[in-house]
Amino acid sequence: MPKKSRGRIIHSSEFIEPENGRLVVLGKDGEVIKEARQIIYPGSNGDAWWDCEQLIEQVKKKAIPVFEEAHPGCQALFIFDQSSAHAALPPDALKAFEMNKSNGGAQRRQKDTIISNSNPFPEYRGRVQKMTTENGEQKGLQQTLEERGFDVKKLRAKCSPVCPFENDNCCMARLLRKQEDFTNQISMISL
Repeated sequence: MPKKSRGRIIHSSEFIEPENGRLVVLGKDGEVIKEARQIIYPGSNGDAWWDCEQLIEQVKKKAIPVFEEAHPGCQALFIFDQSSAHAALPPDALKAFEMNKSNGGAQRRQKDTIISNSNPFPEYRGRVQKMTTENGEQKGLQQTLEERGFDVKKLRAKCSPVCPFENDNCCMARLLRKQEDFTNQISMISL
């Protein structure tokens, strides 16, 4: 007799809509002709784990065409919860906790930004901030914050192991992460 196992993982990504329940194209007899559902079997010997890229492909290649066929002349509004796949940021997103204290080194390239109007120093508001130096190095926390008017000489780069719960200025990474352009980024699915 074979041993019991936990079985295989099944992941189903589905779109729900008010008219039919599931986002589908129905035939004359009510049978499902097309559907937006995507089923995968992730695991060590299966499909890759579900991620934002797979979701975007599902929306473009399945959900939108199925919606347009099921509801001609209508416009769709897709709403997603905050699962990690739905909230994934682009590869060049602004992430303060992935930055070094100083310029250069092993840190990921981040997109240029515009210093937000909520910056406490009005003279810096609305300025474009390049996230690389003139010689092509990725900027670190210290230079990025100083270009926004902050005096960070007495701040450590990052708290260890984590930042205190209700503190906005405990370290450079937390201070930068609280800036509006770092906080209000658009997920890949919204692009």
